[in-house]
Amino acid sequence: MEQKRLLVISAHAVDFIWRCGGTIAQYAKAGHTVKIIDLTFGSRGESDQVWRENPSISEPEVRIRRRMEATEAAAILGAEIEFYEWEDHLLTIDRDQVMKLAGAIKDFHPDIILTHTEDPLNPDHTNTSHAVQAALRSAQVYGVYPEKKVVTTTNIYMFEPDQPEMCGFKADMFIDITDVMDRKIQAMKVVASQQHLLNNYTNRAEYRSYLARRLACDPGIKYAEAFVRFMPQVGKEFA
Repeated sequence: MEQKRLLVISAHAVDFIWRCGGTIAQYAKAGHTVKIIDLTFGSRGESDQVWRENPSISEPEVRIRRRMEATEAAAILGAEIEFYEWEDHLLTIDRDQVMKLAGAIKDFHPDIILTHTEDPLNPDHTNTSHAVQAALRSAQVYGVYPEKKVVTTTNIYMFEPDQPEMCGFKADMFIDITDVMDRKIQAMKVVASQQHLLNNYTNRAEYRSYLARRLACDPGIKYAEAFVRFMPQVGKEFA
């Protein structure tokens, strides 16, 4: 298989683990280059368990915990990780920040970008999705960072939100993660700040595998992750 470059842009420190950790591990295991960009640590709005259990904790201390969890999880999955350390809840992304993302996209030159979809229950996710789309557009033109090579065939796949029914999420792409589900579980267990999500996303992977198994007529699919394509597929025949 041709070697690919996969870029994951995550609003909060560990969003990538729950939503596409298996896909990250699958690509890394196959020898592809995978990089994660964490826009925030999610120290304000994604760390309720830490705040409840440690009333005297400070936000910088929460950030340290979240960085450690994300770093360890990324290593388990086989990916490089970079932290932008922006503020969450509310994560607002201005023009300069979009340009930073555009520069990162041009530098990394991904074949595939994984990121968030529309999520009315968490504006940070929606704002990230919009920013990534704008950044990719900017990375596709010559006049933005003209010293850097433009990207051309990069496509965005938006991963499944926590509550898809509330977001109008309708998957049109499933990735079989059966062979690497053990790595995803190991990475999820690292996240002490959000352990309530472990069972949720294990069950989700089982449910998505049921759909993928039926669509592919492949009884060997035991775990899967779901995505929506940003751009339609183009070709001379139906895939």
